[in-house]
Amino acid sequence: MAERLEKLLAFAESQQFKIEYTDRIAPAKGTSYRGVIRLYPGMEPAEVFPVLLHELASQMLYVIQRRTFVTRAIHQQETKAAAFVVCESLGLENKAAFADCQLYYGDARLLTESLEVVHRTAARILGAISPREAAEQTPAVAGTVLQQSAHPAAQEVR
Repeated sequence: MAERLEKLLAFAESQQFKIEYTDRIAPAKGTSYRGVIRLYPGMEPAEVFPVLLHELASQMLYVIQRRTFVTRAIHQQETKAAAFVVCESLGLENKAAFADCQLYYGDARLLTESLEVVHRTAARILGAISPREAAEQTPAVAGTVLQQSAHPAAQEVR
């Protein structure tokens, strides 16, 4: 886990995100705002990884140009979905923290756009921290998400 954390930290810095450690964010374990990711100090690598992953995904999604207006709630759900895809692809146990994401709010176009940005964001992160898993797993995991979203029940509500 420590090796993946180091790669994730290096990727975040290569994307021009500044990483800071501060106890001022307690009780939160991590926050991010305008390119600065703040983490609570003293956490173990297995605890830091999902927190950093979530905040990094949030910042990456924030800067993407979108056709559709995205609310804060949708942004948060897309962040959870991207983090879930990365954790699932890497076979990590702590993916449950991100499993409660909901991307469908009755608008099929918004769902399609959300799935596209989640897939691209997760693929970029996986490509940076584990190129082999990215090539092998991301299409399969994203395909499962796309298959589930294309279920007829999801298409009925418009």
